[in-house]
Amino acid sequence: MKMSRTATFLAGLLSIVILIITRCEALASVPCSTVIEEVAPCTSFLQESTKKPSQACCSGVKKVSGEGVTKKDRADICQCLKEGLALVGNYDPNLIPQLPKACGLSVKLPPIDKKTDCSK
Repeated sequence: MKMSRTATFLAGLLSIVILIITRCEALASVPCSTVIEEVAPCTSFLQESTKKPSQACCSGVKKVSGEGVTKKDRADICQCLKEGLALVGNYDPNLIPQLPKACGLSVKLPPIDKKTDCSK
């Protein structure tokens, strides 16, 4: 039986929430639950390559980018994104660097996939 996009998205989001809860590991600087919640609306942009991210996506990206003050903060955010995106399913990691510009931000994001070294 084929799942609808909404059901697939919700299943992916639920998996992310379960992972966060079961890991019992909240990062000191930026909790993964906050990062995932804020950028979840960006999933359709990353999976479907829509021309422009939603306003909710941009709002979340702006909020999360404001949390990335130190190098450790940015590494923690990257790791949260890496873990969350691993559960989303197919997406284009090359669209991640396009998010800030599409949302009117000057921050730089690398393509994030399972091979990304977030410590760099």
